[in-house]
Amino acid sequence: MSSEKTTSITTETAADGTETVSEISTTVTEVAADGTETVSEITTAQGDDPSTMEGSVVVTETAPDGTETVVEYSTTNVDAAASGDEDETLFEQVVEAVLDVEIGNEADGAAITAVSTGGDTEIYIAESDLDADPTGAEFAAGDEVLLPDVSPDATATTPFVMVATPDAASGFAAPVFSATTTTDEAAFTSSSEAVDAEAAAATDAHAQAATDAQQQADEFIASGDYEAAAQARGVAENEAWEASDDSMLSAYDASDLTLAAEKQDEATDYSAQQAGFAQQGNYEAAREAADNAAYATSEADFSAGGADHTGQADAEKYNMDWAVHQEKQADHYADNAAAYAADGDMENAERSAATAAEYQASADHYGDLGEHGGVIADYDPSSEVASGGTYESTYDSTAATVDTGYDAGAADIPISSGYDAGTDDV
Repeated sequence: MSSEKTTSITTETAADGTETVSEISTTVTEVAADGTETVSEITTAQGDDPSTMEGSVVVTETAPDGTETVVEYSTTNVDAAASGDEDETLFEQVVEAVLDVEIGNEADGAAITAVSTGGDTEIYIAESDLDADPTGAEFAAGDEVLLPDVSPDATATTPFVMVATPDAASGFAAPVFSATTTTDEAAFTSSSEAVDAEAAAATDAHAQAATDAQQQADEFIASGDYEAAAQARGVAENEAWEASDDSMLSAYDASDLTLAAEKQDEATDYSAQQAGFAQQGNYEAAREAADNAAYATSEADFSAGGADHTGQADAEKYNMDWAVHQEKQADHYADNAAAYAADGDMENAERSAATAAEYQASADHYGDLGEHGGVIADYDPSSEVASGGTYESTYDSTAATVDTGYDAGAADIPISSGYDAGTDDV
C-alpha cells in the first residue's frame, strides 16, 4: 500500500497582534494493493463561537472499476468557557486550564499545531513561525481511527505535548497535556560526558607536565646540576602519578638524584679541605682529600646517570702524589746532609743539602699545581658543573577545562496534568 499526505494551516491575527491557528486541514491519500484509492480529508477548525471547535472527516473511496463511495463525519466539541475569559480561544483555554499557565500577552505570537504519533496526538506550541510541518489531528470515524503521520519541522520549538484519545460520546479526541522539551544532541554535551572529557583533558595536561619536567631533569643532569635535577624529577613523578602514566619517566628517580646531589656536596667539602692542606704544605693530607673528592664525585655521577666529572679531583690527586714523592726525596737528602755534617764531612753535607732543597722546591711546585682552586693549579673543564637551578610544574589547570556548551535550561522535565478522557485508545 502506498500513502501520501499533505497538511495546511490557516492562522488569524487578532487586533493585539496575537496569532492563533484557526484551521488545520490534512489530506491523506492511500492506494491499496488492489488499486482501491482512499482519500481522507480531515479538517479541524474553530466555530463561529471561539469556545467551540469543529471537526470533519470526508472519506472518498474509489474502487478499481470506478465506483466512488463518499462518507462524511463531523463533530463539535463545545467548552462552556469555564475559564471565564471569553476573549481566549478554546485552544488557549484548554492549555491554561490543564497546565495552570496564562498564555495571554506572554505568549503573544504563539501558535498551536497538532502532531500524531502512533495512537497519540501531540500539540506543539511554537514561536509564531508557522512554517513547521504539522500533521493534523486524531479523529474517530466509525470503528476506525484516522492517524495522519507527519512529524513537525525539526527546527520548531516544542515545549508542550497533548496526548489525546477518542471520546466515545463525541468521537472527538479529549486532550491530556504534559510538558516536555526536546534538545538537539549536537548543541551540548551531557553532564557525564562533560565530566569524562574534563577528566581526560586533566590527564593529558598532567602527562604533558610530567614530560616537560622529565625533559628538564635530563637537561639538569647533563649540566651536572643534580640538585635541580632531583627537584624537576620530583615534579615529573608527581605529575605522572596524577596522569596514571609513567611512560615518560627515565630510569633515575628523584631519590637517585637526591643522593647524587648529596655526594656532590661531599666532594665540594673534600675539595675545600684539599685546598687548605695544599696551602699548608701538607701534601699527603691534600692527596687524601683529593682522592676522597674524586670518589664522591664518581658516586654522584653514577647515581644520576651523568657524565664523568672526576677529572679535576683526579688531576689534583696526581699532582699531590708527585708532591709527596718529591718531598720524601727532599727529606732523605736533608737527613744525609745532617749525617755528613755530624761526621765533619762538610762538602758532602752541603751537596746533600742542596739536593734536598731542589726536591723540596719540586714538591712545592707539584703542590701548587695540585692545589684546588690555586693560582697555577691544573684545570679540567670536563669537571665543571652547574648549580642553583630550580623548576616548577608546567601543569595548566585551564587546559583541563572543557567548554561543553551545556545549557541547564534545556533538560527534559516531564510534567503530567493527570487528565484522562476516560476511554481507551482505539
